Amino acid sequence: MPQGTITRLNHTRGYGFINTPENEDLFFHRSNITDGQFSLLQVGDQVAYTVQFTSRGPRADQVQVQSQSVRLQVNLAVKDLQVSAAFYTETFGFKELSNDPGYILLQRNELVLGLKTDELLWYPDPGEQPVESLARGVGVELVLEISDIGQFHAKMQQAGVAIHEPLTEQPWGATDFRMLDPDGYYWRITSPRDRDAVQAEEESTEGEPA
Repeated sequence: MPQGTITRLNHTRGYGFINTPENEDLFFHRSNITDGQFSLLQVGDQVAYTVQFTSRGPRADQVQVQSQSVRLQVNLAVKDLQVSAAFYTETFGFKELSNDPGYILLQRNELVLGLKTDELLWYPDPGEQPVESLARGVGVELVLEISDIGQFHAKMQQAGVAIHEPLTEQPWGATDFRMLDPDGYYWRITSPRDRDAVQAEEESTEGEPA
């Protein structure tokens, strides 16, 4: 049986796509999963399959999971689901995976982001405080690595995003800036670290007196 990687999933409608060895996207439906565990599938899972030819074209059949990817999903409690979803898809470049009442699932590369209504703020119990008064994301820094950091920074400025700290070259070999989303969640947008520069700096200081 050929093998491929799941590249897209729509858990709400029950279908997805597999990237084949020929680098083509092959459709499959939840009914094509051999063990019936469609809800447990994730983007990045390795699967084996057969090809079924239908009147609408080829689709994957007898889909069997070979190995599952490990991913971290972050859920954010937001005041307005549609406003936040528009921010992350139109401005941030996330793609929508599913859209259910009170919950929207987004993805950008390996980062999976869930947007939920304020029910998340009830855990742990806020006590007597009104939910709307609770600070969001206190003590949490969300980090996104972008290769073209300058272009992304300019895009955020043009979109009127609240820049918390300006674009700065950091001593650890990366360039980054800090920003806030519509609910005040704190993001650090960073370039990949220039490991060669960091190594050169470390080597240049070797042997120096403390």
